[in-house]
Amino acid sequence: MVARTRPRAAGVGSPRRQQSSWKRSLRKRFRKISTTRLAIGAALLVGLLVASLLINPVTAFRDTRDWLLQTFGLGLAIIGALASAGAVARWRKVQSKLPAALLVRRIAGTIAAGLFAWGLLGFNRADWSLWGTDFRLVTLGGDIGAWLVGGFFGTVTWLALGLIAALLLQPRGTIAAGKGVGAGVAYSLEHRWPQRAAGTTWRIVAGVFDRPPVVPPNDDEDVIGFDAPSESPSPFVTRPPVTVFGTGSTSPPAADEDEDETAEEEAPGEPAQLGLDLEQASGHWHYPALDLLNTPQPSTHRKYDNQARAQLIVDTLASFGVDASVVEVNEGPTVTQFGVEPGWEVRTRDLTMKDAAGKTIIGRDGRPQMERVETSRTRVRVNRITALQNDLALALAAPSLRIEAPVPGRAIVGIEVPNDTATVVTMRSVMETKEFSDMLRKSKLAVALGRGVSGIPVVADLSKMPHLLIAGATGSGKSVCVNTIISGIMMNASPDDVRFVLVDPKRVELTGYGKIPHLAFSEVIVDVDKVVGVLQAVVAEMESRYKKFAAVAARNIESYNKHPRVLKKLPYWVVVIDELADLMMVAPFEVEKLICRLAQLARATGIHLVVATQRPSVDVVTGLIKANFPTRIAFAVTSMTDSRTIIDMGGAEKLLGRGDMLFMPTDAAKPIRIQGVYLSDAEVERIVEFWADERFADFIPEKADNLLEEALVERNGDPDIDLNEDEDPLVEQARELAAQHSRISPSLVQRRLRVGYVKACRIIEALENEGIVSGPDEGESRRVLTAAGSGEF
Repeated sequence: MVARTRPRAAGVGSPRRQQSSWKRSLRKRFRKISTTRLAIGAALLVGLLVASLLINPVTAFRDTRDWLLQTFGLGLAIIGALASAGAVARWRKVQSKLPAALLVRRIAGTIAAGLFAWGLLGFNRADWSLWGTDFRLVTLGGDIGAWLVGGFFGTVTWLALGLIAALLLQPRGTIAAGKGVGAGVAYSLEHRWPQRAAGTTWRIVAGVFDRPPVVPPNDDEDVIGFDAPSESPSPFVTRPPVTVFGTGSTSPPAADEDEDETAEEEAPGEPAQLGLDLEQASGHWHYPALDLLNTPQPSTHRKYDNQARAQLIVDTLASFGVDASVVEVNEGPTVTQFGVEPGWEVRTRDLTMKDAAGKTIIGRDGRPQMERVETSRTRVRVNRITALQNDLALALAAPSLRIEAPVPGRAIVGIEVPNDTATVVTMRSVMETKEFSDMLRKSKLAVALGRGVSGIPVVADLSKMPHLLIAGATGSGKSVCVNTIISGIMMNASPDDVRFVLVDPKRVELTGYGKIPHLAFSEVIVDVDKVVGVLQAVVAEMESRYKKFAAVAARNIESYNKHPRVLKKLPYWVVVIDELADLMMVAPFEVEKLICRLAQLARATGIHLVVATQRPSVDVVTGLIKANFPTRIAFAVTSMTDSRTIIDMGGAEKLLGRGDMLFMPTDAAKPIRIQGVYLSDAEVERIVEFWADERFADFIPEKADNLLEEALVERNGDPDIDLNEDEDPLVEQARELAAQHSRISPSLVQRRLRVGYVKACRIIEALENEGIVSGPDEGESRRVLTAAGSGEF
């Protein structure tokens, strides 16, 4: 037998032979590298060595880094994240585990999401820098990110990328979210949430950021509506800086003597206001700074769940069969107003269902099938809501409710629910608003009244009212309102613009203004005996102004002051009477006649009345007086009768007091509820001390005391007349009057003889000297002792 050897497997042999085969293969590979490739590699190596010698590698790296950041921005992180996600997916062999369509959709969605995030970075800039790149100059997304969202079409494309990414990555969730958003938008539009949110946001932004100057200077248009004199430029009046200490104020130092002499030589011009610019300017007058007024304090009242209260109102109305919905909620300083929209009254009928052949359709129970058909649809009547006022107050646990049906200019019914505590509305918070600034540009008689039920500031122009009647019970806020009107005008008007005639029978409310230079007379009128003479003096001033208007063919004070022939402008006069009831008790006929005459004729002459009373009865606020005062303010009163006496309708009896008022302007069909401005005594003292400063002593305008003296002499007679002479017919008439009565008083002599109070008192003294009447007893009446000439007792 011949032995055969088995062939050796390839690659199997001794270690020495294996090593020699590896070397042979390496030599073969090395021989395949051509000489050209070796030359190119050597050239590249030499070029790198030369470049390293000529170029600073650190500078080149920094420039490349800065270029990358400026071009890509933080989008480099997005590119890195996408690259990392792709590497991970490749490593985990995701392409072999997912269907091709799903894989393509996820890759496209991821790329769209990355581009969307990159565009989001392109919208933003940051106040910081990274290495050498300042992101205040470029966006966080670099130039590419800014290009992605640049222009209108770029923004639309960016939004489309976000939507596409959401649909590709999470199609079911995106579709469900879109349906939910659509339903939410429809629900919010139905309940007017966007309008209310926009209004609230606008008020917050306007209150925080919008603080315009009170009146900006304008060379072309005069601030208060008058043409500046052409002889000399108008001096500017600015608000000087004032530091407040307690109830007083530290006023800025007076101007130097040289400046005062120069100012006296110049013709006085029309003052203009430069907002809150505290630099001193030329001119005589300076306006008080707003720092004299207290800053607004944050609200401290408890926040209610208005949504829950709104639902409670709807449920209460529904329990009484009234269909309604709350469409808006306005929270004010005193009350919260819920805007209720009346629903529908739907009437239906049950009809038998029939088929196409006209036969009745019978159901499974053997009875004819019925269908309910709507026959009519009408709105719920407003009086059905107002009739449930007490029931709503009980449901809301409110002490009282006021329903305004309907709200003027709105198709809703306003239900006003009181807050637990009223928020104090300061004068400064209203004067710093845009509404007051706009009003002040039109008139020097701008008045800050307060804030409405929705917190909107309410301002008015006294020259457009043109007269104001204020009435309310004791402690409701009348005197504070009067002080607010006077102080508000003083904050923005100089004595050359406005003069005051103050009548204060109570002697405690307006006497603090006795030192201001704005007074038309030398003092605040506190003596009731002089009131008729004061009104007569104001009437004489009115007639004098009409004669001046006729001389230059002017129709009113505005056209007269703008006339080129007028060298000295006429100031406005504001006559303030704090208590009308006392005047009507002393001389009702004469007071009513003079007030009505002024109310009818004084508007064109720039004379305006502000009359307040705490007894709004028909014998005080007569029909003739009320007819000539179209603008009225009603504070809290005790009965609906008093409310109707003031504003011709009820509602004032439901006010909460402490500044809660109903304001009836001339152009409104219904009154507006306002929380009035509160002005403390310390603020009033600071304003008075500012105007009473010695630096204004040389510029105080001339008083009109001569008119008052002439009116008092005309009414009461010359004090030098001897009433004891028999030739005086009034004494003889008084004797005959005493013979007809058992007691006689000065007021009886006033009414019967048509004389003033002072002269009536002198007639009584003459009768006492003759022994006809007794001496003064308790009160003013005297007992008649004997008839004239009879000698009998």
